[in-house]
Amino acid sequence: MDASMVELAHPAQDAFAAADFKAAYRLALEGLNGRGDHPGLLAIAGRAALELGLDEATTYLGRLRELTPADASVWRDLGMARLSSADLAGAEQALRTAVQLDPAEPGTRVSLGHLAYLGGAIDEAERQLSEAARLAPGDVAALRSLTEMRRLAGRTQAAIAVARELVRREPEDIAGTLSLAELNLSVGNYDESLASYRRLTELDADTGHASHIIHGMIEVEIRRERWRRALDHAIIATTLDRHRLTTDLLAFVAAQLFGDGEHPVPPRPEIESRLQARRAEHLRLHAELFGWGT
Repeated sequence: MDASMVELAHPAQDAFAAADFKAAYRLALEGLNGRGDHPGLLAIAGRAALELGLDEATTYLGRLRELTPADASVWRDLGMARLSSADLAGAEQALRTAVQLDPAEPGTRVSLGHLAYLGGAIDEAERQLSEAARLAPGDVAALRSLTEMRRLAGRTQAAIAVARELVRREPEDIAGTLSLAELNLSVGNYDESLASYRRLTELDADTGHASHIIHGMIEVEIRRERWRRALDHAIIATTLDRHRLTTDLLAFVAAQLFGDGEHPVPPRPEIESRLQARRAEHLRLHAELFGWGT
């Protein structure tokens, strides 16, 4: 590489390291323009394009793969670029090659697991994610994805087992604790569900989530028909917000204890349906925050 290419390579690398992907992409292309293929600049161009969501990512990473066919990280990035351009078969081929070249790299297995799940290969997805979790016991990303995939596939007890392991490894993981609370609620493990919701009140400092958590605790007590405890939680909920659901919960629970009052009380199926929607909203908030399924 001549001196002028060197002058462009370092700024491109610095821009990429600073997450200025537009500048990194521009500088890498300037370095490559009419001067042949240089692996370092191709890597920056391809990876910056991938970060920017540009279709050109596959072009530059494909050229880089031809120059460095034994580099697992290049195959992995190429797989992600193909996935972003909806080339699922090409993405799978690239990711499988990356796993063959570097079987101990957990991130590639997580991506391959996600791709397998998208294609309906649930067992293959679980195998890849389980292996990723084994390879990186300090990283709970694979366990988060595995929990969510099992939940969506209706394998609730298996999802609970993974969520328990996730929380054991990372006791302060908000998303894992929430998942454990909701999975246990869905199968009637009410004591464990309530314990997880209580833990969330310590972990989740976002005041906007507080009512979601207390609504979960109310639902546990409604399902157990422990109306006095449900009423206590509902009263606390009214200090957090005056959301219509909170008001209706208070009216519903009070009616179970004291009988119907002057105001109409929503029927139980309606209350349970709205609580389910509220829980789904809370789960979605944390799924977006922690990037489940990505």
